[in-house]
Order: sequence, then C-alpha cells, then structure tokens
Amino acid sequence: MSSSGLHLEDFRIPLEEIILATKNFSRETLIGAGGFSIIYKGKFSERLQNRTAAIKRHTHDGYQGKNEFLNQLKLLITFQHENITPFIGYCDEGDEMITVIEYAINGSLDYHLKNTIKRRELTWVQRLKICIGVARGLNYLHSGLGEDKIVIHRMINSGSILLDENMEAKITGFSLLISVPRDQPKVYEPSAAGIWCYLDPIYHESGILKADADVYSFGIVLFEILTGMSAHDTKEIGDAKPQHMINLVRRYYDDGLDKLIDPFIKDQIVRRSLLTFEEMAYKCISFNTKDRPTMDKIIKTTEEALNIQNRRTASAITIRAHQYQNLQKFIFPLEMIKSATYNFSPEFLIKDGFTNVYRGEIFVGFQLHVVAFKRYDPNSDRENEEFRNELEVISRSQHENIIPFIGFCDEGGEMIIIYEYAVNGSLKRHLQDPDRRRCITWAQRLKICIGAATGLSYLHSGVGYERDKVIHRNFKSGKILLGHNLEAKISGFDMSILVPKDQRQVYEPVEGTQFYIDPIYQECGILQTESDTYSFGMVLFEILSGMLAYHKRSIGVEQPQNLRNLVRRYYDDGPENLIDPLIRDQIDDRSFRLFTEIAYKCMSFNMEDRPSMKRVIKRIKEALDIQVSFFLFDYSFSYTHKHWRYHQGSQVFVHKTPTDAIHRGGQGNSVTRSKTLSFVPKT
Repeated sequence: MSSSGLHLEDFRIPLEEIILATKNFSRETLIGAGGFSIIYKGKFSERLQNRTAAIKRHTHDGYQGKNEFLNQLKLLITFQHENITPFIGYCDEGDEMITVIEYAINGSLDYHLKNTIKRRELTWVQRLKICIGVARGLNYLHSGLGEDKIVIHRMINSGSILLDENMEAKITGFSLLISVPRDQPKVYEPSAAGIWCYLDPIYHESGILKADADVYSFGIVLFEILTGMSAHDTKEIGDAKPQHMINLVRRYYDDGLDKLIDPFIKDQIVRRSLLTFEEMAYKCISFNTKDRPTMDKIIKTTEEALNIQNRRTASAITIRAHQYQNLQKFIFPLEMIKSATYNFSPEFLIKDGFTNVYRGEIFVGFQLHVVAFKRYDPNSDRENEEFRNELEVISRSQHENIIPFIGFCDEGGEMIIIYEYAVNGSLKRHLQDPDRRRCITWAQRLKICIGAATGLSYLHSGVGYERDKVIHRNFKSGKILLGHNLEAKISGFDMSILVPKDQRQVYEPVEGTQFYIDPIYQECGILQTESDTYSFGMVLFEILSGMLAYHKRSIGVEQPQNLRNLVRRYYDDGPENLIDPLIRDQIDDRSFRLFTEIAYKCMSFNMEDRPSMKRVIKRIKEALDIQVSFFLFDYSFSYTHKHWRYHQGSQVFVHKTPTDAIHRGGQGNSVTRSKTLSFVPKT
C-alpha cells in the first residue's frame, strides 16, 4: 500500500462541481446519513469522466479538525484493493469536509438486511461471498501500510459495507480510521470510538486498541448476515424478553443457533457449512482476544464453509438428478414400508435414538428379505442433511464389509434408508453382553477387526468414486454390524464426508462420538483419513479389552478409568492388564504383541505415525495367522434364529444357550459337548 507518487492535492475537487453534482445538496440527491456524515448521490462532469459518485459531507463532530480530516485522506488515497471502495476525491473549501467515493449501485449490506425483499434475494452462498470480500479488505488493511504501519478501521458495521453491481463487498466508512506502527500493534485510546453494538468490549473497557477490535466488529456483522437481524434490533424467542442479537447469540450458541438463523436461508444451509461458519464467527466475538482469529484465518475458514456449501449443493443436485435417475429401481413406496413395520410399530423398533431403526420384511424382486429401515426425522434440518449424506455414500459403496444398500424412500415427508438386516446386531451389542462376548473367541475378534479395516480401506481408497474418497467420521463399535458368521459390515454414514482424492485434509466442524474422536481433529478441526484410523484404534482396544470406550474399569487399587486412559497408562507397563478376562487364556503372546502394537500406533498423537488401513490389515492378519497356528482348531460362535452356533472347522454345533452348549477344555484343543447339543453341516 505504498503512497509513492501520490499527492493529495491531485484529488481536490472544487466545491462548485460538488454543488452542481448534488444540485446544491438537495433532498432529491440525498441517499443516506451516518453518525458523522450526510451522503448524496451525484454525477460529475466530463472532467471527472461523468462518474456517478457517493458524496459524503462530514460534520465537524466526526473529526477534531481539518488537519485530522486531511491526514486520514492521505491514507485513503493509498488504498488500492478490490474490496475497498475506490476513493475519487475530496473538498476542503471553507468549512467543508467532503469525501467523494465510487457509488455502489446495490447500496449497503445494512440496507439489504433491513429490506425484507432484498434479504430474501440474498442466498447463503452470496452471503458467504460477501463475508469473504469484507474479510479480504480488512486483511489488506491489517497487513500493513508499507513496512511500518497497519490500519485499524474502528467502524466496521453492516452500514460500512457497500455492494457493487456484482454484489461484491466494498469497505467504506473510514472516518475513525487509525494507523498504528507495525512494531507497536496497539494504542491507548481512553475514549473508545465506534458504534456501541459493534464496539469491542475489551477496547471499550480498557481503551487498548488493536486490530482484533475490528475482528470483534466483523464477528457481529457475520452474525447479522446469518440471522438477518441488525445488531441494533431486539427479538424475543419463546416466552423470554426481547434481547439484542449479540445477547441471543451468546444465549443460544451452546444449544445451537437454529432458532436464530434467517428463515429465508434456513432451508439452504448445509449443516457443516453452518457449523464451520458459526464456530469461526463465535471466536471473533470472544472476550479473550487471544482466541480471536486473524483475518487471514477468517478468510480460509469462510472459504471452506463456502466450498462445503457448494460441494454439498452440487452433491444434492447430483442425488436428485443423477442418483435418482439411476436409483429408480431402489425407490420403495412409503405404504410398503408402513405395511412391513406395521406403521412403525414399537414392536419392530430395533434401535432408538437420533434416528430410529425398524426391522421388517419386504420383497426385493421376487424374494422376501429381512431388512432394516433407518428412519430420519423429517422436521430436522440436520437429519435431512444426514439422510442425503448416507444415501450418497451407501448407495455407491459395494463391498463385502459395507452393509448392503437395499433402497430408500423420500416421499410423504419421510426420509428412510433401507439396508440389509444384520442378524447378529452390532459389535457394541456383543461387547456389552457378557454371554455374547464370551462366545467370540480371540481368533473371531481378529477376523472382525480385519473385516472392519478392509471396509475402511475401501472407503479411504475412493473405489467407486470418480474423484473422491470417503472419511467415515463417526467410526465406533456401534457402527460395525455382524452378519450370519459374524463378518463385519460397516454402517452409519450420516456424518461421512467426501474429500477429493488429491486433497490430504479438510477443515471441518467437529462431529462424531466422544471417546472415539481423533483429538487432533477435535482440537483444530483438521480432518484426514487418519482421523478414522484413530477411531479404529479405539475399537481395536474395545475388542481386546471387552469394554466400551466410554465405560470405566479399575485395575488393582487404582481409580476406575475409561478405556483410552487405561490404554495410555498400561501400554508400556503391563498391557496384559487390558485383556478381556473371558479370552485371556486363549491369546498367544506373539499374536497379542502384534495386535497391541498396531492398535497403539492407530491412536498416536502424531498423525504421521498412524498406519494406513492396508498396513493395519496386514499386521492383524499376521496376528491371526499366529493365533490360528497356536490352536489345533479355529472355532467361533454366532447367534442366529434364537440358537447359538459353535463353529469348528467345517462343522457347526447348535444349542439354545451359550453357556451349556460348549465347555472348552485345556487351551481349546478339546471340546466337550452336552448331550442335547446337535450337529449340522456348516452353511
């Protein structure tokens, strides 16, 4: 922002020309008024290229004197940036203090937010682009005047953001502009200046002015853009008293800002785009100035929110246009589903929670299939997005370790995904039930691990997708379903995200389940395939220990701790303490060491140390080979049709209860069968 070769006098405009352009400051040309200026629209003569301009006639309250006015103009003439309103000239004849800037045909952002018709026309994508433009302009100011100074605006508000013919944001309103030495990035201003509802409370309280005061003001603007409210306005929610926008934001942020989103854009916003935006905006208004992001960080985060929105919007179009065309044969009528579930009777409910899952039977082609119906809440914007997410991933994933997609229903306000019913339920269910857990041998647990890792490897490789790979983002034992022979099948893609294959990482709002979430992703929002690897590591230790990640166990005289803490505590000093007592006497020591080593690497705090899924598969297969060679027989259990199956070689023994069915002797080399145990060929 060099001022080399620029002279203020070259920009002086005679008062006579300004009077002519404004028709002597007539009401006819009046277009606005601010705290310290009255604004007119005028068209100049040929000397100024017949330009249409905004002519700001400043009051003496806005400046301490003409010297301050002229000093600020010397800064203005140096500004050259696409998101700063171009300076045309000035007039200081007599008592006048007038600045002339380029006229913005679409007026101010404030005007668009207050005008219902204009606000309705502002899409979420347009709003994000406006935010990016303002942030770039502020970043330009904060980056420094030459090598020795930075500029603080002090008056950022929706009225100081103009919009040109392309709705590009242009910052204006420089009457309180101040330059600060770069090596002294703060000044003491005992009388804080600015508009009260945009004014940084730290600056107002202490008089200490830094660039992050602009960040706070911009954070208020960001929430104006999201809510459609002016910072001056009040609104009542429920029975509560009317409150200003900033108070509503602080009141509802932790519970979710859905109540505050502008109704005109509520149905447009992709959930992850919203979360990315609001998390960044909330940091801007933090009372701790160290938490406020730089303008450079704000630009990157808002661009990421825009990319998410564009990507998902395109994805939604693809689903409706492309997928729906290709998936016509997978659409099931709502009436058929209601009939299969007896109108979603509680008797057919097999899982309740954020989304309910029902069991039922339907004809697929000419065959009757037992299926699971995953029913999303049609009144939830979040679940609407999750439905689209899951449909996009599961309908394009064809792998023996991904739960098979049967079809979907998107009619009558219902959103339902139909997939193969897993007769043995989830891995979580088996780990929670001691009887079921007792019947899953170490060898069978290793096979489940290999199956789940193979499914994740398929997702991470992007097979089946032209340009993208899949990050599951909510991987846990509850998302691993078990088939007839306890083969693992990954499910639950409602939080999954598609990432370009050539893009190593993305910044995403934190989603997932506590105790399984990658701490690096949780801390800084960086999401990679390695984030799934961490979650998979937690599942591996669940399988080894027989305890769920969020349960607590005490070892010896120590206080009960959750699984993650136990793993960190005992991995180097007594890892055998982690073994599920029900399988402790089965495990070969070499198999155990191979397994725990690769599982612990999955949970490394250094992402570079986490192995790929292919590497995980290789190591667990080695652990399984060692384990199988340790035993004379490779046997396992499964539960189907109210009978327990005991697998040994090519034979299956069936009994009604697991405890009476089989009594393993020694190290498992011999099997004693009860008299009521029957024998059937393995299927």
